[in-house]
Amino acid sequence: MEIKGDEIRRRMIEHDLLDPGGFVLVGAKITGQLDLSDVVAKKPLVLRDCTTEQPVLLDRAQFSQLDLRGLTAPAVHARGLTVDHNLGLSGARLSAAESIDALHMRIGGSVYLDDGFHAAGSVTLSGSQISAVLMCAGARFEAGLVLVDLRVGDGIFLSQGCDVSGGGVHASVRLRGTRVDGQLIFRDGRVSSPDVALDLRHVRVGKELFLPFDGVDGKAQLEGLTYEGLPRDATVDEWLSFLATRTLRYSTQPWTQLAAAHQAAGHERDVRRIRVAQQRDLRRRGQLSRWGRAWHLIRGVTVGHGYRPGLALVWLAGVLAVSVGVVLISGAVRCSTVEQVGYALNVATPLVKVDAARCTVDAGAASGQVVLATTWLLQILAWAFATLFVAGFTGLVRRNA
Repeated sequence: MEIKGDEIRRRMIEHDLLDPGGFVLVGAKITGQLDLSDVVAKKPLVLRDCTTEQPVLLDRAQFSQLDLRGLTAPAVHARGLTVDHNLGLSGARLSAAESIDALHMRIGGSVYLDDGFHAAGSVTLSGSQISAVLMCAGARFEAGLVLVDLRVGDGIFLSQGCDVSGGGVHASVRLRGTRVDGQLIFRDGRVSSPDVALDLRHVRVGKELFLPFDGVDGKAQLEGLTYEGLPRDATVDEWLSFLATRTLRYSTQPWTQLAAAHQAAGHERDVRRIRVAQQRDLRRRGQLSRWGRAWHLIRGVTVGHGYRPGLALVWLAGVLAVSVGVVLISGAVRCSTVEQVGYALNVATPLVKVDAARCTVDAGAASGQVVLATTWLLQILAWAFATLFVAGFTGLVRRNA
């Protein structure tokens, strides 16, 4: 069956004469251009499994429902399109370099780009509002998916075999500034790019984020991404590796968001791991001066940046061991072996004092001078490690209070 695009436009303009079920056409070939721009028809339009050799124009049109499932066409242009209920493009095949240009749509129900949907060119839904679901399960996007500043009520599903590649100089999937009141799900999907695969900057997810990293082939931008609860489909170790190696640059916020999620869940051990890994990433990729990087390294080695104060006790024990070794090996301290150990502890530790009053040091000998100089240095280090332990432990208690 063949029908002219102008005939479809005429019937939709005269929509008062249509059945309440609207205009329904299945398996037809549409000749000429289907131009429904600025048509206001508060009835459904169903063009299921239809084909056309020219782009479908829907700019600023209004329908109660729009069903284009199985459509074969070069492209769909739908800037400012309004649909009271659902917009269906399931199984559609679009071949133009710009397959869908649909800025600022208003969809009262869901948008379906699923069930074998295939776009050879870019798909843009930026600035649109979708009250229910954006469903892209099982779809293939060869030149990127642009969802910048989108507003979605129930959720976005880039899952169940959804494959997005391309995107040119931008990310394959661009969700920057998008707000999802429900879930954002990448489960069993694939996003790939030689450069940036996924742009989630300043995305707000009202409920869970399902993001398995084995489906992301390329870099990601996560600055400003927020979500409720623990992120799903990836372990803490996978998150730590991804943030440190698969993001474009160091940013504090993704680490803070991940730590806050685990803090709210009561996972204190994971919170400390995340914070320590964040500090390593800061030292490696952050904007620190040479001295700032050196001090940062010292803090990390000695107290784990305040999250592992027990490390300072390990270093303190090492200082005491060195002090004992120096005293015993030097032969410059005159007293019994047990008293020499007590003397070494006395001069090195700020915390422990034992009876070593009978011990004397042969200060005239070179070995005695070495003992004195070394124990002074070790005493400074011991005081420093003890202070770091107390400060780190106190700070950790305050953070956990």
